[in-house]
Amino acid sequence: MEVKGKKISLYVNPEGYKKSVHNVAECEDCHENYNPDELPHSKNPVEVNCISCHKESKDIETNVHAKVKCYDCHTKHDVKPAKEFAKEQTKTCLSCHKNQNIQHYSQSIHAKNNVTCESCHGGGHKVKNISKGEIALTCGKCHGDHEKNFRNSIHMTVMKEGNKNAPTCTDCHGSHKIIRGKISVESESCLKCHLDETKFPGDEKGSARFVAHYKTSIHAAVEKEGLLEAAGCVDCHGNHMVQEPDNPKASTNRARLMETCGKCHKETVEHFKKSKHGQELAKGNDKAPTCTDCHGEHDIQSTLLSNDFSKINLTDKCLSCHKDGKIPHKNFKGEEELITGYEKSVHYTALKDGNFDAPTCYQCHGAHEMESADNPASLIHKKNIAKTCGQSGCHTQQLGEFTGSIHETGVNKDNKDAPTCNNCHGNHGIVTKNIDNKLEKAKDLVNLCSNCHASVELIERNELPTLVAETYNESFHGLAIRGGGKEAANCESCHSHHNVRPSTDSLSTISKNNLPKTCGNCHPGATEVLFTKKIHITNPEEDSPATFWITRIYMFMIFGLISFMLMHNILDLRRKLQHRKLLKKTGNSSGKNESK
Repeated sequence: MEVKGKKISLYVNPEGYKKSVHNVAECEDCHENYNPDELPHSKNPVEVNCISCHKESKDIETNVHAKVKCYDCHTKHDVKPAKEFAKEQTKTCLSCHKNQNIQHYSQSIHAKNNVTCESCHGGGHKVKNISKGEIALTCGKCHGDHEKNFRNSIHMTVMKEGNKNAPTCTDCHGSHKIIRGKISVESESCLKCHLDETKFPGDEKGSARFVAHYKTSIHAAVEKEGLLEAAGCVDCHGNHMVQEPDNPKASTNRARLMETCGKCHKETVEHFKKSKHGQELAKGNDKAPTCTDCHGEHDIQSTLLSNDFSKINLTDKCLSCHKDGKIPHKNFKGEEELITGYEKSVHYTALKDGNFDAPTCYQCHGAHEMESADNPASLIHKKNIAKTCGQSGCHTQQLGEFTGSIHETGVNKDNKDAPTCNNCHGNHGIVTKNIDNKLEKAKDLVNLCSNCHASVELIERNELPTLVAETYNESFHGLAIRGGGKEAANCESCHSHHNVRPSTDSLSTISKNNLPKTCGNCHPGATEVLFTKKIHITNPEEDSPATFWITRIYMFMIFGLISFMLMHNILDLRRKLQHRKLLKKTGNSSGKNESK
C-alpha cells in the first residue's frame, strides 16, 4: 500500500510468524476493524494496542519509552520470546540510541562483563532516566564499597549542598564509555574539572592555577621503560573518598601525609618516621615538617634536577624553620652558637663560591633520617660525627688521622669527656683560618685544649696527667705564647691536631723515638739526648733536680738582691731624713744667737 507517497510492503513472512510467540493469534486479534473481504482490509486502521493483552506492560505508558511503539523493540510479526529477546536486548537498544556517547558502550568494560542497559536503566517496560542524585546509588548496586566511600567524600558533600558542578560517578568514569585507566580518569576527569578557572578561580590552594602546577611536577613526568609510573590525583587524594585536607580521615591531611607518600616512597618514609621531624609530627607538633613542607604539594620537583633542591636553596629551606634562638647549640667556650652561624661558615662560603662538594644541612644530618644527637643511629651522634665529617669528598684525610687517636678511642668507649670534631671546630659556625677562628691563634688553641686538660674534675675522672696546662704555661713556650709570640710551639705543634696519641704509643708524635723529629720541626739538629727528661715537669725536685736547685738559687738571688736593694733604700732614706732634721735644728739655733 501507499502511505504518504511511500510504498510499504504488506507482506508477512509466514515462516517467521510461525516461530514467533504470536503464532497462535489471529490477525484480527491485534488488528481491529479488520475485514478480509475488503481491500484495504482496514479502511480506518486503529493502532495496535499490545497492552490489551499484556497488562503487565502497562508501566510503559509512564516511563521514558512511553512514545516508543512496542514493535520498535519487539518487531511486528516475528516477535521473539522474552528469554531470546533479552539476549540481544543491548543490541536492540543501540539500534535506536545512535548517540555517540551511548554507542561507546560496546567497547566499555561493562559490555565485556555483560552489564547490560537493563542492569542500570531497568527492564524494557520499566526503563527510567537516572538523575544525577541517583547515579551513585545505581552504580553502588555493583560497586558497593566505592559508593559507600563516595558518599563520605567532599564531592558528595558539595552535591548535597546544591553545587551543580559537583561530580558523581559518570563525571569521572563516563556514562557508557566507562573510563577505568588511572591516567585516563585523572587527565580526562579530575584535571578537566579542576583546571577550569571558572569553577576554581584565584591563586590559593585548591584553585585551578594551584592544581595546574601538577602538570609540570615530577609526579606527572616520571616514566619507566616507556610506561607511565606517575603518581596521579587518585594516588594522593583517593579515588572515591576524596576529602578536604582538614578532615582527619583525609589522605592529604597533614597527619596522614607520611602514610600517603609511603605508598610509593616506603623506604624514605620509614626513615622519616624515625627522625626527629617524624617523631615530633607523630606527637602532633604543628611546627614539625612533613613531606609537603619541603617538597611542595602539586609542584613537586626532582631533587636531582630541580634548582629548588640545590645545596644553597636547601640550606635556605632548612633555615626558614631553624632560625636564630629556636635551637641553640653550645660551642667550645659554652657560648650559644646558633644554627644560622652556618651562613658565615667556610662550608656555606664554599657553596656560594661554586664548590658543590661543600656540605649542607642534609649531608651532616641526613635528608629524611635526621635524628637527635643522642640517638646512636644519628649521623651526628658523638660516635658517628667523625665518620660524617670524613665522608667521601669531605675530610677523609682528617678522619684517617683521627682514627686510632686517644680522643677517638675515648669516644668509641662512650667517654663523654672525649672530644670529637665539633667539640673543637664547633657545630655550624665553622670558619677558615683566614678569619676570626678560635683555632687560628695559638693562644686560643692553648685555651681550647686547657678547657679539658686544666679541669680538675675531668682529669680525675679520666686519670690524666695533672698540671699539664699549668706547666706548659710556665714553660718557655707558654710564656712566649702568653707574651704574643706567633712562632712558639703550642699544643698542636707537639701533639699534632687530629692524631693525638699518648707518649707510650709508637705512632705518637711525642713518643721517645719521634720527639727529635717533632722538635726538629722548630729546632733543627735536635737529638734524642735532649729528650731524656720529662717535657711537662710537674715535680721539678724529682723530675729534674738540677732545674729545681738552679731555679731555687736563681729565685734566692733575685729575692735576696731585691731585699738588699730595698733595705739599702730604706736606710738611705732614714739617713737623709735624719740629716735634714739636724740641719733644720742647727739653722734655728744660729738665728737666735744673731738676734741677741
